[in-house]
Amino acid sequence: MVTIAEVARHAGLAVSTVSYALSGKRSVSPATRRRVEESARQLGYRSRRPDGLVLGVVVPPDLDAAGRWLEAFVAAAAARARRADATLVVTSPGAATSGCHGLVVLAPAPVPVLLDVPVVRVGPADDPDQVRVDVDRAAAGELCAEHLADLGHRAVAFVHRDPLAEFFCGLARGCDARGLEVRPHRWPARDLLGDTARPTAYVAADGAVLGDVLATLRAGHVRVPGDASVVALCPDEVAAPEGVTSISVWPAELGEAAVEAVLDDRAGRLLRPHLTVRGAARHDLVTRP
Repeated sequence: MVTIAEVARHAGLAVSTVSYALSGKRSVSPATRRRVEESARQLGYRSRRPDGLVLGVVVPPDLDAAGRWLEAFVAAAAARARRADATLVVTSPGAATSGCHGLVVLAPAPVPVLLDVPVVRVGPADDPDQVRVDVDRAAAGELCAEHLADLGHRAVAFVHRDPLAEFFCGLARGCDARGLEVRPHRWPARDLLGDTARPTAYVAADGAVLGDVLATLRAGHVRVPGDASVVALCPDEVAAPEGVTSISVWPAELGEAAVEAVLDDRAGRLLRPHLTVRGAARHDLVTRP
């Protein structure tokens, strides 16, 4: 059956505009209405859901449904959907999404295949052609380099699991511009504390590797922030209990931007990161044994 997304693409309009024109819930220009009706007629579209748009949010099973991050994300996404006369439903990977006119998929949940509706990925993309809403990871890397340089660091260890990507590229570019050396370590990084010229700053590529970095430093009797600074690209609620600096984007901003991307069915958006400093200490005069 023809979907509302197909009508929108045929008419060259956003899904939300087509929904307004077909439902009459909001006014659109006569020319736009005729354009939508003509596309619907040519494609043989028949409305199956008179109550308006339904947008789905696919949440990975390992994401804490009661966590403050997800709560803020969903609340903002639902508010933005309501302003478009749309209903937001939260679902899990593999659940039926046939009644949805668009999907927001939170990484690392897989993006459903063979769907002819707008799909927006929140987080790193697993396909270069995906429409994506995420923190600007390259800008986050540069922001991290600026912060560590201001604290007086000269050697930085970057700990990651996934292949090196935008965050590391931004960090490396920022470090190079400020005279810092950055060394990548893929976890499990058994040589993390083995360098003779041990770094005084450690950057975790995400929240998943942050705990491993901190456990390794504690086992090596490296005090944070006394002996070393730690920065992680992760939600504030992940870094705050550990007392380390985080780089992130507000979940409410992500939620609203993701729904807007689904409604527009055009392009994604990279959001400006913010730095939340915790337990920082200057390291200009730090010397290692």
